Amino acid sequence: MRPSLSCIATSELSQCTTLTYIHFNDDARARAESNYRRLPMLLSLIRMIQAFRDYQRNVAELSQLSDRELADIGLDRSDIPRVAAGQYQG
Repeated sequence: MRPSLSCIATSELSQCTTLTYIHFNDDARARAESNYRRLPMLLSLIRMIQAFRDYQRNVAELSQLSDRELADIGLDRSDIPRVAAGQYQG
C-alpha cells in the first residue's frame, strides 16, 4: 500500500496518519528484501561473465603461440580450449 495522496501533496509527515506511515515503511522494507534476494543472482551472473571473458582471453593468448612454443610447454593446439577452461589434465 502506498502513502495516501494527502500525505504526498502536503509533504509534511505530521499530517500523515500513523497507519499510512507504517504501510509506507512496509512497502520500502518489502522492496529492499526483494532487491536483497536478487543480489546472489546478480553476483552469479557477474561471475559467469568474468569467467567467460577469462576463458576468451586465455584462448586468445594461447592461440597466438606457435606450434613450437606450444610443444615446448607440452601442449598441442587441440589442448587450448581445455587449458583455457582449466580442465586440462596433462
